[in-house]
Amino acid sequence: MEIPAQRIPDSPVGGWPANELEEVLSAAMGDPGATARVMEVLGRSHVWVPLPGGGSPDSTDLDLATMELDGIVYTPVFSSEQQFLQAANGMSFAVAPLREFARGLPPQIGIAVNPGGAVGIPLPPAAVMELCRTERAPDAPTGARVRLWEPGTDEEPVEFLATAAGEFAVTPVVLSARRALASVEGDPPALFIGVELDRWQEEDRAAAMTALGRALGAMPVPWPVNLVLLDIAQDPVGDWMLERVRPFYSRD
Repeated sequence: MEIPAQRIPDSPVGGWPANELEEVLSAAMGDPGATARVMEVLGRSHVWVPLPGGGSPDSTDLDLATMELDGIVYTPVFSSEQQFLQAANGMSFAVAPLREFARGLPPQIGIAVNPGGAVGIPLPPAAVMELCRTERAPDAPTGARVRLWEPGTDEEPVEFLATAAGEFAVTPVVLSARRALASVEGDPPALFIGVELDRWQEEDRAAAMTALGRALGAMPVPWPVNLVLLDIAQDPVGDWMLERVRPFYSRD
């Protein structure tokens, strides 16, 4: 599947590229063969999501912006704070893992990355579905070696965990949250946040994702961050977290 890219000639506010996703978007211009690489990086990236209706810590039904391209409804997201400020300065927003955000969307909705920004790309609904099916971790082939461990004293993201616990505390659907670091086949580690929910509806998953996004926006960490739904995930990361890791947040 090829995903057409869009280029807006105006210079963006702030530096471009600001991160790996923006580097890949720039490199993919005019190269249909770069689709797989773009999808790979999108799947592990965080995006800035405009919230025209605002959002509170306990919101479970966020008002997302929408736009129409060739008769298809898209919701806009941005690849960095600079790109968000250029297009939607002053609007409320959430920072979220793009894959988890995509999984909370209705199946007929696409995602427009950086509309009006330096380099934009529309993901039609079929591409969004493909993104949702692609797993980041374990994202290696079946049988890949996954190393799991709890952060040591020198690498424990104490401030981030405290912030995340505060966000989960005001998100009624979250029962507990755990953290672990994981490396697949020797790749750089990613931080996994495993949550247990008292309901399994799409809006509940979206609420947990939004809470995690707010925590990341307030207190970034040096690793990619992935949300794992421990109640329904069937993978070694989730199983190990449930068996070995004490929650850093638990609803009393």
